[in-house]
Amino acid sequence: MTLSVIVTTYNSPEWLEKVLVGFNHQSYRDFEVIIADDGSSKPTKDIIELYKKKVHYPIVHVWHEDLGFRKCTILNKAIIASSTNYLVFTDGDCIPHYEFMQTHYDKREKGYFLSGGYFKLPMNISKAITTEDIITERCFNVLWLKSH
Repeated sequence: MTLSVIVTTYNSPEWLEKVLVGFNHQSYRDFEVIIADDGSSKPTKDIIELYKKKVHYPIVHVWHEDLGFRKCTILNKAIIASSTNYLVFTDGDCIPHYEFMQTHYDKREKGYFLSGGYFKLPMNISKAITTEDIITERCFNVLWLKSH
């Protein structure tokens, strides 16, 4: 592995599933996904176990008990669990564009970090995005987004 993606999540299996599908359809494929789970319940674990069998990349699930908001603590545990020296941080509700990891790979440089943004969609559009929309990249098309 050359890159590690650290994905934060908390009791949002529907959104995490979309993110995991997005990472399974990256143009660059030499990475692992570390899920930094701030105490989610069984449905999140079930999605992670399902996707461990469905995706091309390894998934490491780092979890701790839900004792309130401890995102920074679980992020530190996820960093320790990573197996590379290049870390990409994202949230469990941000579907990656198919070139997301390729961009990180191409732009990485020792002693520097990359910072990016996201486009926050209205909830009705976010809910309308299907696995097929992610795989076909429709959900990244401005015309598709405007039509929804």
